Formats: sequence, structure tokens, C-alpha cells
Amino acid sequence: MFWPPSQVADFLSFMQPMLNKAGLNDVRVTNGEPTNWYRFSFWGFPEEIAAKEKALKNLGIITSHGFYVGGYDNRWYGSHTNIGISYLRSLRPELHAWVTSTSWSKMDSKFIKEIWGNIYEAQVNGIIPWAGIQRPPLWVGGDPNPGCAIKVSEDGGYEIQPGYYFYKQVSRAGQPGMKVASTISMDSELPVIAFSSNGTKNKNAFVIANTSAKEKPVEVTVKGNNSQKFKAFRTNGKEEKYIYLGEIGAVDNIILYTAPPNSVTTFFSID
Repeated sequence: MFWPPSQVADFLSFMQPMLNKAGLNDVRVTNGEPTNWYRFSFWGFPEEIAAKEKALKNLGIITSHGFYVGGYDNRWYGSHTNIGISYLRSLRPELHAWVTSTSWSKMDSKFIKEIWGNIYEAQVNGIIPWAGIQRPPLWVGGDPNPGCAIKVSEDGGYEIQPGYYFYKQVSRAGQPGMKVASTISMDSELPVIAFSSNGTKNKNAFVIANTSAKEKPVEVTVKGNNSQKFKAFRTNGKEEKYIYLGEIGAVDNIILYTAPPNSVTTFFSID
């Protein structure tokens, strides 16, 4: 099912007029679903699309899997690069980019690290994880990405998976209408994701993940928030499943916090 870049550009060029003629003017076409943003960026797709005026005009949204395969000596390696997205946005600044499928990893804190990479490195507007609800027997040969939020059994029962609680940490923090806020972390095992209220009724929020196997003391400096109090919730994949930690206060906009191993903690501002 591999489509070379030239074929993708041709499809974008002729398909939108066909949709319009059929009365589907509100349906727009995408570039398809490469395995990761690395392949989208460096296998020639942005250049081919940009080179054809109709293809560039008809592109409704930029899409790709958001998988990250670690190890630079791995032939399947794919980073969360935004080179291709940025190039097309330089020609059409209004273009949005969506991850149409990304790994649940091992349903642990590294799953949130992948979400961080898609947001801050690839700079996407939306993320759809790989199959939130799974029915394993339907996969011939077994599901290659078994992580999910809910697993459904053949007798009609279901089981909430650890992935659900990790995903809840970021999906509750980032709500419609909010904006991604800038974050800085000098430890790659402590990715930070933040969202500003942006005039909505949602609270300013930030998420700290600790992807290491040891606890880490963290000094968090919060800028642009009017409150010194936060409600905190944490998941660690074991006994802590989005548990409420209580109110945590800041002193002069600084929070001292110790992140347990393989944990994700969300802080919501209290006005």
C-alpha cells in the first residue's frame, strides 16, 4: 500500500474536484498516513505536494502516524521531526497537522513522552492514539500494538487498561479551545506538557512525566499563571490510577515536587 510521493501529489490534484462534483464540498483530502513524521518529511512528500499547485491547494490537512522508533541504527527509525510540516506551513500557514495513530508504548510514562514529542517536536494540532478500544482476537496473528485504553473480551466484558489512566493525564489537561504553552526541561526523562486556558473555562494545566526507573526531585517554575495553588492528579501504572494528590502550593511561582518513577502528574490551576 505504499504510495510514492508523486502518486500522492497526483491524487491530491484530481480528487478534490471529483468530491466537489459529487456534492461533497465539505470533505477534504489528506496526504495519507506515513509510518511516522520522519518518513513524511524525508521521503519527498512535502516537496512533491509543494511542486504541484493543485495538490498544495487541495490538501485539507497534513496527516501521519506518530510512531517513534528509537535507536539511530534501526532501519525503521523515525523521529518526531516537523521539517515536512513546517515546509508546507511556510506555503500555507493555516494548515493543521494531525497524528492519526500513535503508539500506546507499553502503556506507561513513555507513552506520554511520545505525545510530548508529537506536540512539541512535530508541532501537531491533534493526536489520535492507536485504537483506544481493542478486541484482540480480531487481529490476524495478534495485534502488533496491544496497548489501549479499554480491552473488550469475546463474552462482552471489558477491562480498563493502564493506558487509559496515562492518557487521561494529558487528555483532561488539554481541552478544546486551549492553547499549547511553552515548556522547558533540562532532563529528557522529564518531559513537560502545558496548556493555557486561552479564554475558555478550562484551567491552566501542566503535565510532568518521569520516564525513568527512579524518582526525581523537580523544581518547577510556573510563569503566566495568576494562582499559587494547584490540584494534582497522578498515575504510575500500578496502584495509582489518576489519584487525587490534593492541593499543592507554589511559593513565588516555584513548586517543589518529587516525581515517582514511571509516573505522570497533572497540575490544574486553582483560581
